[in-house]
Amino acid sequence: MGSRSNPLLKKLRQTARKYNLSVENQRLILRFLWVCFFIVILLIASSVLIWLFENRGQSANTISSFWDGIWWAIVTITTVGYGDKFPITFPGRVVGLILISIGFVSLSVFTGLVASLFVEDRIKGAKGLKQLRLHNHIVLCGWNNTAHHFLRALVEKKLESIQVCLLMNETPEFFESLESAYPTLSLSFVRGEPTQEDMLKRAAVGTADQIIILADHSLNPSSADDRSIIVASASHFLASKDKITVQLINIENRLMLQRIGISRIFVWDDLGASLLVDNILDANSLNIFTQLAKSPDVHLSTCVIREDFVGKQYGELFSYIYEEGAGILIGLIAKESQLELDSIFADNTSAIDRFIKSTLSKSHSMISEEKNSIRINPPKDSIIQDSDQAIILK
Repeated sequence: MGSRSNPLLKKLRQTARKYNLSVENQRLILRFLWVCFFIVILLIASSVLIWLFENRGQSANTISSFWDGIWWAIVTITTVGYGDKFPITFPGRVVGLILISIGFVSLSVFTGLVASLFVEDRIKGAKGLKQLRLHNHIVLCGWNNTAHHFLRALVEKKLESIQVCLLMNETPEFFESLESAYPTLSLSFVRGEPTQEDMLKRAAVGTADQIIILADHSLNPSSADDRSIIVASASHFLASKDKITVQLINIENRLMLQRIGISRIFVWDDLGASLLVDNILDANSLNIFTQLAKSPDVHLSTCVIREDFVGKQYGELFSYIYEEGAGILIGLIAKESQLELDSIFADNTSAIDRFIKSTLSKSHSMISEEKNSIRINPPKDSIIQDSDQAIILK
């Protein structure tokens, strides 16, 4: 029978596809299983033979049962040699010599295969070729000077416990230099182009908490934004769009991302220009914003408002949060979801309705988007809606 009909090989191939094992790892695991199988057969055969040859003995050291034979075989093959059970007949000692000789070689091969699996896994991790098994981590796609400041900010804000995967087409030596520069951070490395879906899967973007796509400053501004948009488009099929943040160079390209439902977009020139204008109005505003952004102890956050405050005035919620010492309420953010196509068309629609629904779902102009309405310091008599969340300065 060919290898295709071998149940063990079929099971191994299914497991390999499930866990994305390489061909080399599949071969190592198959050899490992064959060696384990051989060692088990060797132990059983030796135990049966030694029991048959030695069971007539009357001393306390006699191998008088099959389980005594198993004990003796394991102690012998591992070179422990307790000496509580041992053969005294000539055939029994021959079995012992064969077990010692073949068993020592088999255990050496077994140990070598186990070491190979661990060493290869470590080498692949160092080279960025390993499939990551992470959850709730940060995936940083690409590399520029912003990435350096991002890693430094994690250290300054005491967020070293967050796992960060660096998906970039850099050398292992470059990654080693980052590990040396940020020894307290939990960094993983995937080497490849973020524009490729296989690389995104290897970085486990599907189970990531956040995916941050950085602009490639080695390209011209137009090409850099095109690349970021391609990475964002590939990522949003693997992860929720509200987990994706994109750095753009040209603010005019924002619309292309918004059409696929990605709203977390930042452009340094646009943000920097606004800060400079605010600094004209108040000379201290830039220092205040910098302190707020870099402080490890103070930060902005959003939280769900308790149901009993829905329908009440904003001033009541402000007083409650302040008195509880939970921070300072500075505004509200309302999430307004557009009407979904599924709510327009019923399940039992006609053929023409299904055609219209299919056509609209393929149209970029009809893609469901989630828009955030942010109100900073609204009037105290503003009524809190059930879609509102609190913006708190802690």
